[in-house]
Amino acid sequence: MKFYVIILSLIILFLPACKPTEKGYKSAYDAALGKREAVKADIDVDLPEGALQDFDGAQLREVDGVKVYILNQRLKPVDEDMKLPGLFNVAIGTYKMITNCRAQSNALKEEGYEAFPAQEPDGMYYTIAGSFATLSEAIKFYQDYKSAKDRVYVGLPDSPIIIFSPK
Repeated sequence: MKFYVIILSLIILFLPACKPTEKGYKSAYDAALGKREAVKADIDVDLPEGALQDFDGAQLREVDGVKVYILNQRLKPVDEDMKLPGLFNVAIGTYKMITNCRAQSNALKEEGYEAFPAQEPDGMYYTIAGSFATLSEAIKFYQDYKSAKDRVYVGLPDSPIIIFSPK
C-alpha cells in the first residue's frame, strides 16, 4: 500500500509540469510569426497587391482578372545538370516519389514543353511545365495550359499552381 501512495504522490507532483502554459503558447506563436516574416522578407519582386497573403499553402488569388493558385515555396532542381527554376514556376503535378514526377516531366517533354522535376525542402516533388521570370508570363502559360482539354493535375486542386520560388 505504501508503494502505491508513493507512486500516486509522484504522479500528482509531476502532472502539473506537463500542462501547456501561456508562456509556451506565446513562444510557439512568436516562432511561427518570425518564420512567416522571414518568408515575406524573401519576396523581392513586385507582386500584385494581396496576391500572397498566406504563406502556408497554395492560395486562390485573382491576378489581372485571372483566378490562379499561388504558392510561395523555394524549389531546387532534382538533377545537377538542370537549370535552376525561374522565379515563377507553373506546376502541374506533385508527387512523393521522384520516379512518378520524372515520368510526367518526360511525357510533357514529348509534347514539346521544357518540363522538369523540382523538389521542395520538405521532400515533395513538383512537375514544372514552365518556368518564367515574371508573374504575367507565368499566368499566360497557366491559361494556355489549362485551356487544353483532358488535363490531369495530380496532387493539386484540379488546376495548375504557380509557385513563386525566391532565389
